[in-house]
Amino acid sequence: MQDLSFRSTYAHTGDGRRALGSLIRDIFGIEISSLDRLGHDPSVLAFGWWSGEHLVANVSVYERQLWLCGRRVKAFGVQSVATRPDWRNRGLFRDLFGRALAYADQRADLIILSTGTPDLYRRFGFRQIEEVRFGSETPAGTLSEGCRELSLERDDDLSLIIQAFAHREPTSLLASACDHPALFMLKAKLTSEIKLFHLKKLNAVVAVKQNESSLTILDIVAACIPSVAQIVGALGFTGLRTEVHLTPERLSWQPEEKEAVDNGYMVRGPFAPEGQAFMLSDMTI
Repeated sequence: MQDLSFRSTYAHTGDGRRALGSLIRDIFGIEISSLDRLGHDPSVLAFGWWSGEHLVANVSVYERQLWLCGRRVKAFGVQSVATRPDWRNRGLFRDLFGRALAYADQRADLIILSTGTPDLYRRFGFRQIEEVRFGSETPAGTLSEGCRELSLERDDDLSLIIQAFAHREPTSLLASACDHPALFMLKAKLTSEIKLFHLKKLNAVVAVKQNESSLTILDIVAACIPSVAQIVGALGFTGLRTEVHLTPERLSWQPEEKEAVDNGYMVRGPFAPEGQAFMLSDMTI
């Protein structure tokens, strides 16, 4: 590592964000520059090895606000774990990951990440957890249609979403996330199938996927959590099937089906709802 320099103060500088965005784009094919407009999470701390002004390896952590088994829990998430191919097998990942864990361990008991390569993280004390998707026939709507599709390109819609996040209640007390909106909005920006709606009568923002026959509720951002039937009615949805990718105990709805899924989540530390049927949210990258 003699030809490299370590830095950890670049996550909130223009040059640092551009270098990190370039690394993520080159390694994962994900474009994150839209966060310059949508809003960056101020809790992010990036650890990186640099060759001159070129970022060659990175591990970032960010604060997470979770509700787990009735308790509000501060945790840390891990993201943007990447090393350029020419710099692999030099111990950069292990070094940066160790620094990130040391920082998070001093501030929280729980660390969460999502990965497609779980074997890479077991040696650091992470274990896999299973989430559940919930489904049923579509309930009868209890509200007349009253919604407006939101666009992240419109300043007033962006302000509405940010305001909703500022006052949001947890969708579940068993297992849910009340994180900064950055990843929610980035997921919506990058996934054309996801639609964001403002439910006027409920003053709620919902993220959904839908077609003529099925509706999938991905997240609900509101000061008062509406029921599934209220959401269905406000959207004017009349298809046969509804899925919920959230823990549903506050949604006044009884799922008929539960499907276990591996979303790549791994945890390090105590995770109270482990082994129960839950889902935090699909609105993350």
